Amino acid sequence: MDADQDLNFAIGWNRYNLNIVGIWPNPLENSKQKRLSLCRFMIASFFMLGFMCIPQSANLVFIWGNTNLMTENLATANIPVATAFVKAFTMWRYRKVLKSLVDFFYQDWHSPKTSEERTIMLKNAKLVRRISIWCTILTQVMVTIYIILKVSMVAKFSRNDPARPMLYLAYFPFDITPRPIFELISTCQCLSAYTAAVSYTGSDSFISMLVLHTCGQFQNLHGRLKNLANEPGGIKTSKEFKSELKQIVKRHEHLNWFAKTIEESFNMVLLIQMLSCTIQLCFQGFQVFRILMNEEENGSVTFELIFLLSYIAFILVHLYIYCYIGEKLIVQSTNMGFAAYESNWFNVAGKEARDLLFIMRRSATRPLCLTAGKFSIFSLQMFSTIVRTSLGYLSVLLTVTDRKQ
Repeated sequence: MDADQDLNFAIGWNRYNLNIVGIWPNPLENSKQKRLSLCRFMIASFFMLGFMCIPQSANLVFIWGNTNLMTENLATANIPVATAFVKAFTMWRYRKVLKSLVDFFYQDWHSPKTSEERTIMLKNAKLVRRISIWCTILTQVMVTIYIILKVSMVAKFSRNDPARPMLYLAYFPFDITPRPIFELISTCQCLSAYTAAVSYTGSDSFISMLVLHTCGQFQNLHGRLKNLANEPGGIKTSKEFKSELKQIVKRHEHLNWFAKTIEESFNMVLLIQMLSCTIQLCFQGFQVFRILMNEEENGSVTFELIFLLSYIAFILVHLYIYCYIGEKLIVQSTNMGFAAYESNWFNVAGKEARDLLFIMRRSATRPLCLTAGKFSIFSLQMFSTIVRTSLGYLSVLLTVTDRKQ
């Protein structure tokens, strides 16, 4: 398998998803492709804003005070679709910077590498590909289950019944009950839901791809640093040691810039992701408890419960992915210091060996990380904290609702 095949394997699925909504940062695109991408992005934004975010936000005014309807409005589509739009807009806004990152991504795959380095890169590429495929399947299945559930409910009403519910709670400043208008809006809401699903999952997979690629490059650099003071034919000369160390330091600084650029571009998106996941877990948990408490009225666990459980799984999976890659980035960047310590530094003169202390100090005091708005670091500990916080909010919401009843 040559470099182009490896590269297509690493980015193929992400590129396909993001091209659908026009936000793939292709560094090789021409002016015609740029206009086509802009057109796709504008169409996707029109559907997400025009048929979901804005109408659903307007609907909150009319259902204010009704806990069940408000939680359904916010958690089912309003918050996740708004988050999906923010992610897509952020990728479009920073497309020039992201194009440079993707360009370096291409260069890394085409640059000469050992079989061990290629194996490490392919291992991370396979992980990214699995994340992208399975998250896409989970998201699309979840959206499809909800649409089937709502269509079955809408089918029970007559065509001109003003009480006939929409697929997603929303307010439009005109009569939507006539047959062509209702079907048209319902179709547009379906398109909006699938578009938001692609934007939401595609953006997460793209960030995962960049971060895990960075982690793979750090792993390769660890190997070079460990072998810096090793020479099969004997001890390296001072000139050879300094020359190789210079290349390693340059590569280290490049990877630091690469990771910092990712963090600078997406830290506000990650803040929104953290807050929205906390709120959605709370509200969807409330919906689950509401259905379970009314189980006797429904006769059994309903199709809606299946959707809510798949939705909770969707939220937890995406949140865990961010926390996992954030944890891995911290570990791999910190391991640079351990790699310098594990090298045979005693094979070189003391003056040259002291140069390794700068790498050890840099990796120990300033590890790379993903942050939520510059104040909270994504890690596995953060995942447990968010879940506990959501359960705490859910407990408060259930208590307040019981008191009102």
